[in-house]
Amino acid sequence: MRPSDVLVIGGGGAGITAAIEAKEMDADVTLVSKSRIGYGNNTFISKAAISSVIASPDAGDSSEAYVHDATAAGRFINDPRLLQRVAQEGRSRIAFLEKRGVAFAQRHAALGVSQAPGHSLPRTVRSENQIGSDYCLPLREYARKIGVRFVENVFITRIFTSKDRFAAAAGITARGKFLAFAARCCVLATGGFAQLYLRNSNAARITGDGLVQAFELGIPLKDVEFVQFYPTATGPRGNRLLLYDAVVLRAGGVLRNATGEDIIAKHGPRDPLALTRDRLTRAIMQEILDGRDVQGGVIMDLSHVPEHYLAPWLHLLPVNRTPSARKFIVSPTAHYCMGGIVTDSNCATRIPGLYAAGEACAGVHGANRIAGNSLAEVFTMGGVAGRNAASQAKALGPLDLPAKEIQTEKIRIESLRSKGHRPPREYRRTVKEIMWNRAGIIRDRRELEVGLEQIQELAATLPRLRIDDGRELFKALELKNMLVLAEMVCRAALLRTESRGAHYRRDYPEEDNENWLKNIVIRKSGSGMRLQVVPVAFPGGEGPPDPSSGS
Repeated sequence: MRPSDVLVIGGGGAGITAAIEAKEMDADVTLVSKSRIGYGNNTFISKAAISSVIASPDAGDSSEAYVHDATAAGRFINDPRLLQRVAQEGRSRIAFLEKRGVAFAQRHAALGVSQAPGHSLPRTVRSENQIGSDYCLPLREYARKIGVRFVENVFITRIFTSKDRFAAAAGITARGKFLAFAARCCVLATGGFAQLYLRNSNAARITGDGLVQAFELGIPLKDVEFVQFYPTATGPRGNRLLLYDAVVLRAGGVLRNATGEDIIAKHGPRDPLALTRDRLTRAIMQEILDGRDVQGGVIMDLSHVPEHYLAPWLHLLPVNRTPSARKFIVSPTAHYCMGGIVTDSNCATRIPGLYAAGEACAGVHGANRIAGNSLAEVFTMGGVAGRNAASQAKALGPLDLPAKEIQTEKIRIESLRSKGHRPPREYRRTVKEIMWNRAGIIRDRRELEVGLEQIQELAATLPRLRIDDGRELFKALELKNMLVLAEMVCRAALLRTESRGAHYRRDYPEEDNENWLKNIVIRKSGSGMRLQVVPVAFPGGEGPPDPSSGS
C-alpha cells in the first residue's frame, strides 16, 4: 500500500482534472477508477457543451448574468457560493483545456459560441467533434504524461478516517482482489446516480457509489429528489440523446404527438429558447401518459431541417436509420442528478482532507441544470478540488493508518460471496423499473409510497443474491448502493410537497415559494437516514430574488 499525497477516486472529467491540478502542484497523485480511466464515465459520453462566461468585451456577459440564469433555472435553491465559484473561474477553463490538448469547434477562425436554452446570452462552446471523448482522451494522456499514477477497474467500497481526518480507501478489482490506498487527502469524483432509472443516458457504472460512501461517513447529502430527465432520446434504454435545442429550437424540427400536434407550440412558452429541459420533458411525458404517444414516445420530425444544418449532427441520429430518414421516435430519459454530497466552495466536505467534485456533489444547479453547466462544473470544481487537496496534503502531518478497520473491510468483502438464487442483474432491473414507474418524471404521494415500500422489501431480500466471482461482486456492491440512493430519492420526493424544477408532483403541481425555498438534507442516523429541511443560504443574508422570474 504505497501512500500518496492525493488519492482521486473517479476517472471522468472531474477526477482527471483534479488529478492534473494536484500533480501540477507537485503532489504525488494516484487516480483510481471503477472502469478504464477516461472512458467509462458521463463526460466521455456527453455532448461536449460547456457554458461559461466568455471573455469578450462586446458580449455584455458577466458572472452576475451567468449566476442569474443558472439560479432562475435552478428555481432559487442553488448554493450561491458554489455557483459563484463556477461563474468566476469558468472562463479560465477553456484555456486550461486547450493547453492540455483539447480542441474546440471554431467559427470564422474564432471560438464558436452559441446560445443554449435557459441562457440569456451566447456563452456555450463545444469541442471540435462535439463528443465527450474530445475532452477525456487528451486529458487522460496528459495526466499520464505528467506522472499521475493510474489504477483501473477497482471498485472503492469504503473510505477510512483516522484521528478525525481522511486516511485511506479500500476496494476490490474485477477479479475480486482486495486493495487498499493510503493518502493524505482524497477527492471523490464518482459521478451521479441516474442508473437508478430504467431509461437513462449514463455510463453503465454510474451508480452513486461516492454518495453512499460519503453518507456512511456521516457527510450530509442534499437535493437528491432533483433528477433531470432529458426530453428527447432514442433507443430501448434511452441511452442516445437527440439534441432538441440544436435541431428543433434552432433549425426547424418539430416534436409531434400521435395526432400531429406540435408539442412545443401546445405546451411551451412564447420564446422557445426559454424552454428548459424539465418543462419539455413533462410536456412529452404528459402526451405519452394521455395516450397521444407513438410506440411509447413522440415523433421528432426533422423533414424541414436544411441538409447543410443537419450534417454536423448526423452522428447523433439512430445508427440503424435509412439515409433518407428524418422522423424518429423519441422519449425522455434520466440524464443528470442535481443532488449529492454537501461541500463548501473549496470542494471540502466536513471530513478534513476529503474533497468532492462534479456530479457527485450538490448545490451548483439547484432544482434544475441548464445546458452546458455540467461540464462547466466538472472542469471548474474538479480543478478547485485538486488544488486544495494538494495544498492541504503538504500541510498535514504523517499518516496514521487504520490497519484494523482496513482488515475488517477485507473480511466483510470476502464474506459477501454467496450461493443465493438470483444474480444481481435481476435485482438491478427491478430497482430501475420501480424508480422509473414510481419516482420518475411525474410523481405523486401514492406512487412514491409504493415505490419506497418496494425498494425496502427488495433490500431485505439481498441475502438471496448469488455472487460467484469478482464481476458479480462488483454488481452486488453497486446494487446495494443503488438501493440506498433509491430510498433517499423516494423519501425526499415525498417530503417535498410542491413542484420545483425537475421535481414534479401532480398532487402538488405548483411551486410553493412561501414554504419551499429550502433544501432537503439527508444524514446518516442510528435508524438509517434522517431528513432535514434547511432554508437556502442566500448571499449576504439577503432574501431570495423574485421567484416569479426565470424559467
